[in-house]
Amino acid sequence: MPFFVHLPKATFTTSLPQRCIGHSRTTRRLLALGRFQSQRGFFSRTLKSTKTLPTKVPLELRPIFALGQDKQHMEHYLERTKKLEDRIPTAIKQSSSDTSGGSYKLHWTERPRTVLIVKKPNNQGTEKALIDMVSWLHEKYPDMNIVLEPSVADFMQHRFPFVYVIPEGYIQEYSRAVDFIVTLGGDGTILHTSSLFEGPVPPILSFSMGTLGFLIRFSIKDYQKALDQMIAGDVSMLLRMRLLCSVHSSNGERIVWNGVKTGDYLAMNEVNIHRGRYPHLAQIEIKVNGRHLTHGVSDGLLVATPTGSTAYSLSAGGPIVHPSVKSILLTPICPRSLSFRPVLLPTDTALKLQLSDSCRGNSDITVDGREICMLPKGGYLNVCMSPYPVPCVNRLGEASDWVRDINELLKWNQNFGQKSNLLQNDETEAEKLEEQSLGFHYTIDRSKQLK
Repeated sequence: MPFFVHLPKATFTTSLPQRCIGHSRTTRRLLALGRFQSQRGFFSRTLKSTKTLPTKVPLELRPIFALGQDKQHMEHYLERTKKLEDRIPTAIKQSSSDTSGGSYKLHWTERPRTVLIVKKPNNQGTEKALIDMVSWLHEKYPDMNIVLEPSVADFMQHRFPFVYVIPEGYIQEYSRAVDFIVTLGGDGTILHTSSLFEGPVPPILSFSMGTLGFLIRFSIKDYQKALDQMIAGDVSMLLRMRLLCSVHSSNGERIVWNGVKTGDYLAMNEVNIHRGRYPHLAQIEIKVNGRHLTHGVSDGLLVATPTGSTAYSLSAGGPIVHPSVKSILLTPICPRSLSFRPVLLPTDTALKLQLSDSCRGNSDITVDGREICMLPKGGYLNVCMSPYPVPCVNRLGEASDWVRDINELLKWNQNFGQKSNLLQNDETEAEKLEEQSLGFHYTIDRSKQLK
């Protein structure tokens, strides 16, 4: 019998490191057990680094168009990420000249070798799903390299000593080595995953284990079938646009916040400039491609993507935009003027949002809900379309998914107590489409219908 069975409970609950706080009881006990066994020499505490992994395999997406941005901010960003892109065989891009609507068919030129699995933190359901998924992947695809985030791999390595982690300070390794991503959680998990990639993002296969799941396409009970299709390349994808943002002081220099110079930030949902703790309205000078558009006075201003149109922008009165309709949303938050309404701008637009010197206070800057810094008077944001979208794997087809989501999740245009007739009428059709996507084809016997 293993000796650790006789250990008292105190062995598992005392002297836990600070990172354990907030984890579930199961996670804390696993981590404590791992630390106890490590001290006895059962396994090494050194996690395997992804720097030893090969570069991601090439993939094909059709159609792919050349980048069409021609702005100083974009040129600076592309120059900074060029070295990273040169090391990547296929960088999934998107441009303002792309007329495909953002939908693509994925084809691997060879079988993918490395997968990154990102889970919702502090959740027992995602912990169990992660264990089941990693075990199944390692058994069926033993040559598949599995990458976990450091905080997860740290307490899972006693069970999965074969997993890899990205070394601290080498975030570019995500773009270099990872072929595709699996997320276990909700929409927030996808937003977090997007923030890990400052350059090209690999295809994301998401499983619903969160609260809303507006961006989620698969049920966790079908993960084996979905992963088989993903590895085989038998999936379609929707390229969800991202925004590129930088924050500057009045002299044009990057703002320094908490002793660190701010960099470039990518938003999958929205960039938000808000008056925050100050009681007075924010006064924002808005320029489009260098030309004055308006002087907005409001609680704040949102610059959102079509994906973000169903998030904060929708609550602020913005329109619902299909994710294939490439556009940039400009949505005021509680404006003083009733005529200050949301507008949609083309994706080749370069926005400059400058806080007026006549403001009585500073404004908070957040990107996808993450606090970035405080914008002082005279400071400004540069915002434009990022060339690197988030490729999300679809379940049935991006149009069907979107129609079902706004009816089932958002209850769009439904009266109180009303059940969507569209969902009832389309349920059979959706099931047939899903079966066809798995390779099954059904025929209808008209003669039986007539009888």
